[in-house]
Amino acid sequence: MRPILTCLAALLVSLPASASDLTTTVTVSDVPEKERTRLDLYLTSKEAGAALEADPSIVFIDVRDPVEVMFVGHPDAVDAVIPFRFVTHKYNPERGAYGMKPNPAFVEEAGAALEAFGRGKSDPVFISCQTGGRTARAVDALAEAGYTQVYALFEGIEGDLNPETGRRDVNGWKNAGLPWSYRLTADVAWHPPQ
Repeated sequence: MRPILTCLAALLVSLPASASDLTTTVTVSDVPEKERTRLDLYLTSKEAGAALEADPSIVFIDVRDPVEVMFVGHPDAVDAVIPFRFVTHKYNPERGAYGMKPNPAFVEEAGAALEAFGRGKSDPVFISCQTGGRTARAVDALAEAGYTQVYALFEGIEGDLNPETGRRDVNGWKNAGLPWSYRLTADVAWHPPQ
């Protein structure tokens, strides 16, 4: 019986007790300039997954467009989909993709979601998008509104594009083998403001 208790004690010591105990292997110099935030709080997907398992009260917000979430799926641990930008139907030939427009209510919607979870401006929140660009801007918007513990998930949900395969199969939440779903529930889904 003693070895079991020793193993459990070791496991509990290795898990973060709170957001202030979060540690990361990501250094600021690892983060591409366009993905840096004013708070400089970053976690890998595996680190975020472990933290969410250890402390389920941490809120995890997916800031991708709801259509992306519907077609690509999402981490099981996501608490809310709140788009930072919406995909438009206007094709941008320079990028070879459709354009995007901002969600002017993002900060208000994120604040309402955090409040609904009983969380405030000094509580930890994890933010992620496809690869990290929108994440950084969303973190900065929340930081500007006074949130102090907003962590960007380095590498994003789908990860970086592999130049050899042309697929997003390099890193990120999905490629880390973390729990993933294609079923979106009403409590996680984004609902346009009335």
